[in-house]
Amino acid sequence: MLSEIREIFEGLEEKHQALLRQLDSMSADTVGFKAGKDKWSILEAIEHLVVVEENLLEQLTDADSAANLDPQDRSAKNFQVVIKVMERDIPVDVPDESMEPRGKFSQEELLARWQNARRKTRAHIEALVSEDAPKLVYRHPFAGPLNLAEALRFVDVHFDNHVRHLETIKARAQCG
Repeated sequence: MLSEIREIFEGLEEKHQALLRQLDSMSADTVGFKAGKDKWSILEAIEHLVVVEENLLEQLTDADSAANLDPQDRSAKNFQVVIKVMERDIPVDVPDESMEPRGKFSQEELLARWQNARRKTRAHIEALVSEDAPKLVYRHPFAGPLNLAEALRFVDVHFDNHVRHLETIKARAQCG
């Protein structure tokens, strides 16, 4: 399982770097463009991705949080529902208000926060020992408690889902 965790994280890192290269090529107008009053800009979508990964890191590094995860609350079915919904780009509300973007941060601030969260997550993964890999570490609001491989799989599919949304926002910004 430890090799699976590292593989998922490395894949996330590659996608993250590709997104950063795309962001570097976008104008401030494109990054800030909103297709409607209740629609997110690219910057707000980035903020959401950052907040989700910071939340994962917080739960990973909080022993009390992990200790309160009940294996009885696990639901493989709910986890698969979450994954399928994101893979199929089915619109859903953000399940927790704390994950909503606030729109108060610059791109530079968000990217620095993201880099910091990624660095700390990498350090956590590198320090992980095999017997700890299957332990529950993260509570998804709908899917319930997840181990690190599942949590990273969620972050990976979630990332892909939002990157597809970013492409749509970018196309609308360039047309509008």
